[in-house]
Amino acid sequence: MRRTSLEQMAADNPRVLVVEDDRVSAKLIQRLFALQGLDADHAVNGAVGLKMHKEQPYRIVVSDWMMPEMDGVELCREFRRIAGAYVYFILCTAKHQKEDRIEAYESGVDDFLTKPLERYELQARLKVARRILSTEDALQKQNMKLEATASKLIDSNHELAIASKRFQDLFRGLPVACFTFDQDGLIQEWNRAAGSTFGIPADFALDRPVWDVLGDSGCIEWTRSSISAFFRDESNATFDWEYGIGSDHKHLACNVICLRDDANQPIGAISANLDITERKLAEQRINDQMVQLNHFSAQLNQQKLMLEQMNARLNHLAITDGLTGLWNHRRFQELLEESVDMFNRTAEPFSLILLDIDFFKRVNDEFGHQVGDEVLQAFAHTLKEKSRSHELPARYGGEEFAIILRKCGPDQAIMAAERFREAVQNRHWKYRPMTASFGVTTCKELGANPKRLITQADRALYVAKLSGRNRSIHFQDLAEDALLSPHG
Repeated sequence: MRRTSLEQMAADNPRVLVVEDDRVSAKLIQRLFALQGLDADHAVNGAVGLKMHKEQPYRIVVSDWMMPEMDGVELCREFRRIAGAYVYFILCTAKHQKEDRIEAYESGVDDFLTKPLERYELQARLKVARRILSTEDALQKQNMKLEATASKLIDSNHELAIASKRFQDLFRGLPVACFTFDQDGLIQEWNRAAGSTFGIPADFALDRPVWDVLGDSGCIEWTRSSISAFFRDESNATFDWEYGIGSDHKHLACNVICLRDDANQPIGAISANLDITERKLAEQRINDQMVQLNHFSAQLNQQKLMLEQMNARLNHLAITDGLTGLWNHRRFQELLEESVDMFNRTAEPFSLILLDIDFFKRVNDEFGHQVGDEVLQAFAHTLKEKSRSHELPARYGGEEFAIILRKCGPDQAIMAAERFREAVQNRHWKYRPMTASFGVTTCKELGANPKRLITQADRALYVAKLSGRNRSIHFQDLAEDALLSPHG
């Protein structure tokens, strides 16, 4: 049986679908979700996944990118064409090319998981998915309230149309409040509907001026000058006016018809007054509901903006080191893989610097870890301040940092390392002078991989420290025995 209620699809216990043609990988992903307390169903390909979703909707989909017949991006496009509650779509891939990811984002993909999957990375993605689905559910509930309000507004409009028709029928079929008066404004006729409407008996109204009979209610439409104007104008007079004494207050639609003789001389006038109080009240109710609807719409737009800002903030936090504000280790690995991929396509060299703060442990031991954090922040600020547009500094871990130098050969890389080293050495340090050691390597051979480059830069950094610290050494300048020395 198909289950589609928000309660059954709640963000705190979402239904999960894993689309993976490799059953071993699928079992691994299902096991990772089980560790989070969630059961995940498995579809062997995109077509099966679509069929399962149409029969029993899912809120979270984890799909492999590369699959036969229908890849993960195409599957996401198909999911976005299906109406219903929002589905958070995560793509598993080893791809890191910017163009591929942009295409995936444009197709509706919400997030990525890098193969092989890690438990804690999946846990973090799941927290983001639940938060976004929870916000989406809240927006959906508000949409339902807006739809209910709109339905009431439609009903009110329908009631207003019925009321207007009823008033028209009553005007044609039943007497309305009518009275006649002459050119002097004296009332000549006063029907029973007028007596009921105005609360004035006919024997009181007859042969008295209109402004005396109706003027006590504060009406400005019935004066000596307005009565004279009715007879001077060639056309009929139509206007709305209010009549009320005490708590009895009415809105009336008035039509004054001037009666003329065969010589077209005025001989009198008839005033027909239709009670439109209910219509006025209905219009006021509609206006109030429109104000409420506009208020709900403004709230919805505000929450949408907050959601977009929150997503941008989450994306930034996911790739930024919280202490130093530089790219974190994960983002560094992504940038390094992108640089290697670009080199393997274009053969344009780039370089990598690994650097380590000299004797940083002494700072923590002598001044405490809080001062150590201040030193790390100041060190990161120096790297950021001295970096150029093609230089990408990141925190590698602890007191170790990394800098990717795009479009940079060995000579330029050593010059850049020296520029950073001198900036650190010459900076005014609050607690004690600080220096750093730099290990440099350059990607020049096709088939290079990130792990090998890190190993080379790390070996050069080790030799720089072994040689006395506060210096920059390129991997290509190391002697054979230095390359074989253990990193201790």
